[in-house]
Amino acid sequence: MKKINISQNQLTSISFYLGLIFTGVPFLSQLFLSSTPDQGTHIFTYYANELILNKNLSLFNSLFSFLGSVMIAYGVFSLNQLLQTKVKNPLMNFSVFLFVFSSLGFIISRSQDLIIIWGSASESSKHMMFEFALIFSFGIFYWIGIGLFAFCLYVDKFLNKNFLLALSILSVVNVFLIVFTIFNVDPYDISTVKPLYTGFTIGNTLLLVFCFMSGKKLV
Repeated sequence: MKKINISQNQLTSISFYLGLIFTGVPFLSQLFLSSTPDQGTHIFTYYANELILNKNLSLFNSLFSFLGSVMIAYGVFSLNQLLQTKVKNPLMNFSVFLFVFSSLGFIISRSQDLIIIWGSASESSKHMMFEFALIFSFGIFYWIGIGLFAFCLYVDKFLNKNFLLALSILSVVNVFLIVFTIFNVDPYDISTVKPLYTGFTIGNTLLLVFCFMSGKKLV
């Protein structure tokens, strides 16, 4: 059997690039094709109905999100391994654990999309609320992990320091936005979710840029 000649650097770089593609496609699709509910509309029912109405696109986005989350999680995990061989950094290990753990949580949360599409329409809003609850719960650890990881890379000067600092600070902001939203969300007022949506949009954009920059550096 012929041995596949690929280094850890190359595999990590490929994982980041694949994660960028698989995560970026549904991210852009939702950003430009999705709409927001009118004031007074039940948020969770609206988004559940949107999933059902756009069944094929929703399934496509969910599948790509699963793949993207796994690829990015491996990229971060492998990058940490590469850097730990140079200098041991327990804080970076901790941040990667939080990120990988919460990435699994996001896969579980996005799997609710499949249940909403396949299940009873009368139960769809409950599953959407459960999906949001999982995103909020795991999101706290997700953004803490990203923030700490970006800060460790900032100290190590792995990428542009200004970019890594911005990613780290925004991650902390997103943690506070999640906590604020949990205590202040009104299911019939979309404006109570918009600050968090904005934070997630900017944060995920920076994360995709991070994947591209990291993949390029490791080639």
